[in-house]
Amino acid sequence: MYSDLVDNQRKFVRAYFDKHLEDYCKYHNYVHTEGVLMAAAKLAEEAGISEENKENLLLAALYHDIGYCKDKQNHEKEGGKLAVDELGKAGLSKSRCEKINQLILSTKLDWKGEDKLSLLLRDADLYGLASDKYDKISNRLRKEKKAISGKKIPTKEWNKANIKFFEDHIYQTSEGRKLFNQGKALNLMRLKGLKVKDKKKKKKDSQTISTSKTAQTQLKTALRNHIDLSSIADNKANIMLSVNAIVITVGLPLLVDRMHDNVALMIPTIILAVTSVISMIFATLSTRPIQMSGLTDLKIIPEKKSNLFFFGNFYKMKFDQYEIGMKTVVSNNDIMHNSITRDLFFLGKSLGYKYDYLRICYNVFMVGIVLAVIAFFVVTLIQE
Repeated sequence: MYSDLVDNQRKFVRAYFDKHLEDYCKYHNYVHTEGVLMAAAKLAEEAGISEENKENLLLAALYHDIGYCKDKQNHEKEGGKLAVDELGKAGLSKSRCEKINQLILSTKLDWKGEDKLSLLLRDADLYGLASDKYDKISNRLRKEKKAISGKKIPTKEWNKANIKFFEDHIYQTSEGRKLFNQGKALNLMRLKGLKVKDKKKKKKDSQTISTSKTAQTQLKTALRNHIDLSSIADNKANIMLSVNAIVITVGLPLLVDRMHDNVALMIPTIILAVTSVISMIFATLSTRPIQMSGLTDLKIIPEKKSNLFFFGNFYKMKFDQYEIGMKTVVSNNDIMHNSITRDLFFLGKSLGYKYDYLRICYNVFMVGIVLAVIAFFVVTLIQE
């Protein structure tokens, strides 16, 4: 989803916030920055801008509030300085660093201009007005303002100020209006105490794992059944391995010794040997671990092509990479649902292969034993 440069700067920005930002800054922090980054990426895709402009926009989104760590009154200026320094170290040209600096400065409330990228960044900065988690976002901002001013903000006064801001604000790009106007309108209705009809909640087909208790129960039951069946399959495979190991190590040597006196025993002995070997091969295949890379490219996580809950996809990764990936997963319900579904699907596929191999193993053993017994009887009858 993001370029290597943007990913590397995400790590730096997050570490910088963690080290330098005061705890009372509940709103202007890395969580808000990550939200603006994601909103900027959606706006850039909707606008169809060039890759370089998109990268400039995303880098500006990352650094637009980092200045809060130094100067809360002039944080845009401080953020721009830090961006120029760090991006210069990363190899960006002075002219490109200056473009990013100007983008960051454009997030000032009193900024006036017509630059497309700046307008996109300003719309991304206020993505929260349209968020379905606006109540939490608003509460964090209220706590931060209270901590900075040292004054309590009555709920009625806060809601009134929010309503005025909503009514005065207009998303400045067509892309912003397309992506955010509907969510913003719903949040304004909630602020005014109006009931919002949510048709999605009335439709059973639109329910998700997180909203449907039935789905959660069924998922837990299915996962538990899959794990239990996998354990049963492994036990069955171990039984076949043990039985055939006894046949090969004890039974066959005795038959081979008797073959010196009775050559006719060669045929049933060979049948028994082949049966045991083939059975052991398929029993082993059913318990053989699948091949795992242990690595997951963070770029494919937003594309829903990986599952970080399965150890085989991350055991070779560094913790920082895994942590970033997991935060991407848990912050997006669609990706989370896909990971859960993917886990159940591939667990089921693995279970299917186990039972296919086991069926072959038991069939070979059953037929082989029957043929070996028949061969022994035939040999015995002929000799008599």
